[in-house]
Amino acid sequence: MNTHFALIAEQLDRQGLAIVDNLLPTEVAKQLLVETISQFNQGEFHPALIGRGVTEQRISEVRGDNILWLEESTLSESQRIYFNLLGRLREHLSDYFRIGLPWAEIHLAAYPKGSFYARHLDRFKETNNRIFSVILYLNENWTAVDGGQLRIYRENGSHFDIEPKMNRFVCFRSDLVEHEVLQTNRTRFSVTGWIRRDRPTPIFV
Repeated sequence: MNTHFALIAEQLDRQGLAIVDNLLPTEVAKQLLVETISQFNQGEFHPALIGRGVTEQRISEVRGDNILWLEESTLSESQRIYFNLLGRLREHLSDYFRIGLPWAEIHLAAYPKGSFYARHLDRFKETNNRIFSVILYLNENWTAVDGGQLRIYRENGSHFDIEPKMNRFVCFRSDLVEHEVLQTNRTRFSVTGWIRRDRPTPIFV
């Protein structure tokens, strides 16, 4: 078992949020960044939308990120390493919390300079299938002046910020943790997803 898994589960149990640095081997995280930048520069990302199904729409006043959904059948080697690690974490959390967590949905995310994501919860109002939100940051030499912090809101009204530094992993309860992405002053990359308790819907061609 990855030594981070127990720490992540314990932090989630105590406070609904976990933060660990250096989740991946350094060379894997760097390769993941190289590939993410390449796919972004090749125009493979598309603007993220608000809502679900036919109600989805782009609302720039709410969020300004661009995303690329990852499919297991087309993963690069570095993406597969992360995907497999996330699968093992999912199994560990399933055992720890005694809840079925059969899959995770994952996408690459890029926040261009000047973009942000307003305060929100990750769980849709009409469903409760997203259990844990997971974010792996891919930003080398990131400093506070670069902005783009993940702001976490506590139930008592206070908040704190998390710097989106390279190879930093954040996991939190999708239904409880309100958060936002502050305006970024340079392009900000991450791998973002949700560990879910439903099962993926088959796609018929």
